[in-house]
Amino acid sequence: MKQIGFIFYLSGFLFSATGYLNGLIRDVSTHQPLVGVNVIISGTELGVATDTDGNFRIDHIPVGSYNVRVSMIGYEAVSRANVHIVPQRTTTVNFDLHPTVLESERVTVTAKFFERTKDAVTSSRTVDIEEIRSDPIGAYDIMAMMQALPSVVSGADQYNEIIVRGGAPGENLFVMDYLEIPYPNHYPEQGKGGGPVTMVDTDFIERIDFYAGAFPARYGEKLSSVMDVTLRSGTRDKRLGKVTMNMAGFGANLEGPLANKGSYLFSLKRSFLDFVMISTGLQAVPQYWSSQGKITYDLSPTKKMMINFLGGIDAIHIKGERNPSLRGAENVKFNSQQATIGITYKNLFSKKGYSILSLSQSLVQLNAEVYELIEKYKRNIYYRQRDLENEATIRSEVNYRIGPGLGVNAGFSIKMSSLDYDNWFETRPTTLYGYSLPNKPPEVVTRDKFDEIYFQNPATIVTPLDTLGVLDTIITNSILDYQKKGGFIHVSFQPIQALELSIGGRYDHLDHTGVGSTSPRFGMSYHFNDLLSLNFSAGRYFQQPANMYLNSTRGNPKTLENYYADQSAIGLEYFPTADTRITLEAFTKEYADMVTFEMLIGSDGRDSLNYQNVVNGGQGRSQGLELFIQKKYSRNWYGSLAWSHSIAEGVDPRTNGYYPWTYDYGDVVNIIGGYKIRYADYDWYQQFKQTTWAKTFLWFPFMPSDEFEISFKFRYMGGRPYTERNYDHNIRRWYVDSSQPWNTERYKPYIRLDLMLQQRFYFERVNVVAFWDFLNAFNIDNPWEYIYKADGTKEMAWQYKTMPIGGVIIEF
Repeated sequence: MKQIGFIFYLSGFLFSATGYLNGLIRDVSTHQPLVGVNVIISGTELGVATDTDGNFRIDHIPVGSYNVRVSMIGYEAVSRANVHIVPQRTTTVNFDLHPTVLESERVTVTAKFFERTKDAVTSSRTVDIEEIRSDPIGAYDIMAMMQALPSVVSGADQYNEIIVRGGAPGENLFVMDYLEIPYPNHYPEQGKGGGPVTMVDTDFIERIDFYAGAFPARYGEKLSSVMDVTLRSGTRDKRLGKVTMNMAGFGANLEGPLANKGSYLFSLKRSFLDFVMISTGLQAVPQYWSSQGKITYDLSPTKKMMINFLGGIDAIHIKGERNPSLRGAENVKFNSQQATIGITYKNLFSKKGYSILSLSQSLVQLNAEVYELIEKYKRNIYYRQRDLENEATIRSEVNYRIGPGLGVNAGFSIKMSSLDYDNWFETRPTTLYGYSLPNKPPEVVTRDKFDEIYFQNPATIVTPLDTLGVLDTIITNSILDYQKKGGFIHVSFQPIQALELSIGGRYDHLDHTGVGSTSPRFGMSYHFNDLLSLNFSAGRYFQQPANMYLNSTRGNPKTLENYYADQSAIGLEYFPTADTRITLEAFTKEYADMVTFEMLIGSDGRDSLNYQNVVNGGQGRSQGLELFIQKKYSRNWYGSLAWSHSIAEGVDPRTNGYYPWTYDYGDVVNIIGGYKIRYADYDWYQQFKQTTWAKTFLWFPFMPSDEFEISFKFRYMGGRPYTERNYDHNIRRWYVDSSQPWNTERYKPYIRLDLMLQQRFYFERVNVVAFWDFLNAFNIDNPWEYIYKADGTKEMAWQYKTMPIGGVIIEF
């Protein structure tokens, strides 16, 4: 942190007082530029109208945060909150405007702060970059930020997996600039989308459209939700740079013009926890690199090409740690490489529409070794994983407005997947143990005698007596190439002035199983007036079995079918003020044909799970009620309240009764709030910051800055269900009895408060942002999972304790 004070001295607190604002304004349906749109910076007399290409630019804006308002006759007026203007830099803000739904004799001058997602009428939210930067978690992990929305949860603090409305990991679709990203996180878990750290650079994001269910037909392949990320383009007027340093690592960003017809963005990040913690004695320190890039190039005024890349390299060596995610393995060596690269061609072929064609390639390589230490330097490896997944995808879609209130969106996709798994596993014979006290022979004892004499007795001697079964080796070498083809159509129309309808569907076919799926979609929105709407949506959503099941050498994976969920949601949306929105929604989901392990009848007549074979035998349901109140940034503060109550349960095939699913949290509450103050507007601050003391210590927390922001996030979740295990002292293993009910116990509720302090300093040639995050500020013990030990005891593995994270961002 000494470097920050050095920057202050060099800069001398002399800063240029103005910056610039530009952007592009389009029609949301046709992407045609809109001419003559009024752009006004609220609280000033500055404003301009868009030119013939839909562009605008405003110069010499005093530094600070503003609300930007855009309006045009025939379109809904919109305000963008908390737009930062920084010295000698250009801030870009783009808008996609919706045609006015309700027309009246008077001109509506109120501009709402909430931008609508395209084609969705329920369960959707749009988040812009300024909201992300102000969020205590979103500043560095956009997927974790989405968990502040109603009914969106994760399994643990250590993972940012998005689990929606009683679903499961792996049910969220992640899209970035028209490209599907199967693994957007470091340390990915096969078949799922989450991880501990995201690879996506927050600074690249323009907006996020999140669909928590009942999403439009252009999205397929996932059951529960969609996270569609739109990236900004690099600046076209000059080259800019940015350096980020915090306790986890460092990063560097570069952007600038390209051949007078385009721009580029590039970032590189590297963790340095391995350098910082090398002397702390920690046995598991992550090492990772990530890079991201985007090139935008104008082929003509109506044709554009975009090239995107996202990739990461991860490694971790876990030694002797007890961690629930390891499932009993104490020594693991893991490394992975994952990357997606794609090129997108966009053509405004008509004043009424545009087309998009994208080609992409995604690859993930997962390598793992699990071992035990026989001697100090001798390892006995009993599991080895070498899995490679490669996907090439072609996608195309056309958007066309046929007439007023009538539009169509249609397209197709072809995905070619290549899987190469090379796994090796050594099974161990079961050992029979005897117990004794000093100077006594070992013996096999009853459970009552074990509990009375030997359990947790420091004098107990445990002796192996015999082995049951034999040492065996299971080798899995499997290669699979398959294609998945799909197409969709979506029609939106307005039969009467107050009613918006959308009808669509998609069809997907998997050649490996020969199974096709038809997915109908429907949406409706009735506007009582400008402030109140009734929304309804429904549909059937399919998802193919995970690659690990399709490429299995056990059972008969060719018989697997796509599983599905029938979803519906109905709700009210109300705007009490331009900067406040209230939504109340009820939802229901019915799951069928879920991929699950086959049930077998043992020789003792009891049921058990056959882990050698998976079948389409699972069923379940979830239903709930959600309330979301959000106030956008205005008059120096912002906030939101999200509450949901839901039930998520599956069918127990042994009894055909319902049992709670793993992510059945019951009640979930998220409260976010923030306040910003501009000390730069006060004369006493201008005098104070010239002092030597201020130049040295102003970056400390709670010290004033040109702009100072404090925000918090509070989260409550009901206790997560789990199934208690039983201990067999004779073989010193834990197990779940095949006849006992599932998920009858619950962990205690989850409670966490995060705080963030953000300080902005504006200088002549650089801008500095210092931030301090305090995760779990009250240091509350939140349970993760029980760790079951070989001696018959169990201990709790906790989620994140209090974790301070500080850093600095230097823009130049």
